[in-house]
Amino acid sequence: MTLQTPTPLRRMFARFFPRKAVAASALPREAIEGDHLPEEQKKELALRYLIEGEMALLQGNLRALSCFEASSNLDPNNPQVWYRQGLAFFEYGSEEGKEKALLLAGKNFKIATRLKPDFFDAWLAWGNVLLQLGRFHEEHHFLLEAREKYQKALNHSASQPKEILAELYWDYGIVWSEIAQHSGEALDVRLAIEAFQTSKNFQEKPSPEFWNDCGKAYLEMGLLINDSRLYLQSIEYLQKAVEGSPQYFDGWMSLAEGFSQLYINTLDERYVAKASDAYAMAAKMSPSDPEVWLGWGQLLGESGKHNSDAKSLRLAIEKCARAGQLDKEDPVILSQWVESLSILGMITNRLDLIVEAEHKVIKATDHFPDDPDLWHAYGICLIAFGKYYDDADFYEMAIEKLQYGLSIDRSDPELWHALGLVHKLYAELTQDEDLIERATRFFSKAMDLKPACPVLLYDTACCLFDFSEILDDLPSLEQSILLFELLLESHKSALLHHPKWLYSYASALEWFGHFSDEEAHFARAIEIFSHVLLIDPDFPGIHHKTASCYVQLGLIAGESEYYRRAIHFYRLAIRENEENDQAWLDWGICLIHLAHHTLDTDFMHQLYMDAELKITKAGTLGNEGAYYTLACLYSILGRTHEAMDLVQKALQARTLPPIDELLDDDWLDNLRATSAFVHFINALEAKLQQTREE
Repeated sequence: MTLQTPTPLRRMFARFFPRKAVAASALPREAIEGDHLPEEQKKELALRYLIEGEMALLQGNLRALSCFEASSNLDPNNPQVWYRQGLAFFEYGSEEGKEKALLLAGKNFKIATRLKPDFFDAWLAWGNVLLQLGRFHEEHHFLLEAREKYQKALNHSASQPKEILAELYWDYGIVWSEIAQHSGEALDVRLAIEAFQTSKNFQEKPSPEFWNDCGKAYLEMGLLINDSRLYLQSIEYLQKAVEGSPQYFDGWMSLAEGFSQLYINTLDERYVAKASDAYAMAAKMSPSDPEVWLGWGQLLGESGKHNSDAKSLRLAIEKCARAGQLDKEDPVILSQWVESLSILGMITNRLDLIVEAEHKVIKATDHFPDDPDLWHAYGICLIAFGKYYDDADFYEMAIEKLQYGLSIDRSDPELWHALGLVHKLYAELTQDEDLIERATRFFSKAMDLKPACPVLLYDTACCLFDFSEILDDLPSLEQSILLFELLLESHKSALLHHPKWLYSYASALEWFGHFSDEEAHFARAIEIFSHVLLIDPDFPGIHHKTASCYVQLGLIAGESEYYRRAIHFYRLAIRENEENDQAWLDWGICLIHLAHHTLDTDFMHQLYMDAELKITKAGTLGNEGAYYTLACLYSILGRTHEAMDLVQKALQARTLPPIDELLDDDWLDNLRATSAFVHFINALEAKLQQTREE
């Protein structure tokens, strides 16, 4: 039976090659008159024309078309003829500008497999053609078809040698990886990894290219589920790639990306250095590739942002500038450049850098209005303006830009994170409860999109902590502590680089102690503050915080030893910053408490005199809370006239506690016994009543 093709070969060739070339390729007479030849002779002629066509196409000569047509006409039912023609078109179409021939190769393999359904080589080659078409055209259906052809090849692979099976599973893994890029499904990446692992089992010495493909699959899985173990496995394979071929550019780029993602997922600064080394190697091999400089700039920008490190941010800006010279139209380069400039301006208090960032991002958003990364960068720039000027209007504008970015892509965790950050800063400026509630919601949304990310865990925990302080909300505090504990447990190796995580956790425990009135929470907070001191002896505010915890322990336990320990840390706090008015005030209060636990009358009076000096020092430094505290001390000492004057000053300064507290404060017992205080309270209550009635 003679195979009937849907359309003549010549018409099919005309769809993929210039019509003049097709018309000029005359069919040999032997092929035209082939029906009159013996069957064996036709097969010999078909093979001869097939070989001539392969050689001609290898040289780029389209005379090959007439040879292939002749071969197909002479032996149309031979699957090898169609298969070998397909291979020739595959090789020809793999050259730049000749990609259309890949479609013709696919048609040849289709005929070959129709003639021989168990034709392993044809199924494999057809899958390779479709994979290349999918990559070239970025069309998902080609990849799905390629997967189907590889599965057909696997069904007929029982007798194939290990080397061929290794190639097949490698290709199968690649197509699953490409499909995963479109689907974003972890299952597709897992199937890619399984295929790569099967391929590895068939190989004695895998090539650098294989290690790179396998490592990138693990990296992709790590990105999807935020599991550092997958990044580490990815890096292990990618290191094999560059060890096997030190000049393998793609391997160094993949390794740099692996270390960069591991840094983002752990905030372990060791990985910044390793990623930078990999980018440096890639830059030596291909200094004109903007992707190298962009990736390097993004890494340094992340490190500089998280550590408030001006040096890293300056280096990030340099890399972005280099990338921008090589590709002036890439919005991703511009967005990183703007973000690094803005953050550097924010931490160094340099307005010129923030203004430069603004000029760049305004121009960029005009050219690329649909790029969400640029709107994120615009939001960061306006946040920098807001912090510089301490102006809520800039925060309002930042919110507007970030919301516009989310209207383009609501699945971007960076946009949600930035939106949470600006609301938190806005709330700190205005003490607006609604703003801090919204900030918490936005941070939580970002964390849902990128779970286990340390930056998001930390910022969400801090926001919940702030929320609990503003609203006296215990559930928010408890949730904050859980997130801090998850962060510390999941990222132990990064704690040496981020003592602020421990400091914030201890501060939350201290606040929890105020709710619970239990010694254990203050004791645990002190223990963690001591760990912070071991990591960074100069951590700002740590001595003052520790002293405050000891004072609370003294109040709960009623033991003077805690106040003595607190005094030691107050001394350290003042040595750190002599202008710390709150530390002077708290020190004075601590001395009063210690005096109440002292039986030695002379020592008690000495403590009161010392407390007066400390509280007065706080007042001279501008702490208006000193009025009321000093009034309490004078009441204790029986200096009620002076105490009453200070209560009046506290009222004028709006630092006087509520009336209920004034009536319950033990330190005011002597003052409350005076007629002046009674008249003061009566007048104050009358004024408050009048205000309520109005």
